[in-house]
Amino acid sequence: MKAKRDTYQVITDAIIAALESCGPYERPWAGPALTMPVNAVTGRRYRGSNVVMLWITAQEAGYSENRWATFKQWAEKGATVRKGEKGTPVIWFQMLDRKADAGDEAADDATRKVPCARLSWVFNVAQVDGYAAPAPMPTQNLVSPIEQADALLAASGATITHEGARAYYRPSTDSIVLPPREAFTGTATMTATEAYYATALHELVHWTGPRLERDLANRFGTEAYAAEELVAELGAAFLCADLGVSTEPREDHAAYLACWAKLLRDDRKAFTTAAAKAAQASDYLLAFIAPQEQAEAA
Repeated sequence: MKAKRDTYQVITDAIIAALESCGPYERPWAGPALTMPVNAVTGRRYRGSNVVMLWITAQEAGYSENRWATFKQWAEKGATVRKGEKGTPVIWFQMLDRKADAGDEAADDATRKVPCARLSWVFNVAQVDGYAAPAPMPTQNLVSPIEQADALLAASGATITHEGARAYYRPSTDSIVLPPREAFTGTATMTATEAYYATALHELVHWTGPRLERDLANRFGTEAYAAEELVAELGAAFLCADLGVSTEPREDHAAYLACWAKLLRDDRKAFTTAAAKAAQASDYLLAFIAPQEQAEAA
């Protein structure tokens, strides 16, 4: 165990040093393509301010496609908007007949067309059930399998799904959601393979929270969320080293942790506390594959 603790300390020291000079954090997977939003039923492109509104919504929600339609339009396609989903407002104009003013040279009963703004709410294809979307174009998978890391993810028993363009642990369902492997492109300092496994292991450390009864609220109060992110990223760094994902601490870990620099500045012991919790989570997860390794060595 001492050797492993020494490894954790080396990684922790390297990340602390990197925090002083790291650049901005770069998300290592592709988000929703900046394609023009289209109506899934009519095939028409949205225009003007609607484009920006739908881009923003897609980015914030992590939607991987830019197809939208109203509640009624989805129903016409045999699809159902899921209960609780919120629509995004779009503006469109309807040309209405308006009688000419008395002063107009036209006849009294003459009419003219005037645009009248209308508001509708549209829902992304990711918000509906029962829609058979066209098959997407195949994309290249840049992630190379790492046997030990895959073994740990499987042995943990965690429920992991690959969809959308966000990575997160969902406490309400005790499950992990990751972007598809082919969405990972890596960064300037991290390959797509390292990016995928570092992200998956980060969320897996979050998954250990309820299992280890990790309560950071008593220690960090309102900064408990930031502290949990520190634990998850440090734990991912430890696991990446143990599982052969990265041969050295990655600058990307430091860049991510810098997002929570306020906590580190306000609490000088926050990092060491988070590192201890991360080591506990890492040891807990590695125990899932320890029996397998012992059996192979026998």
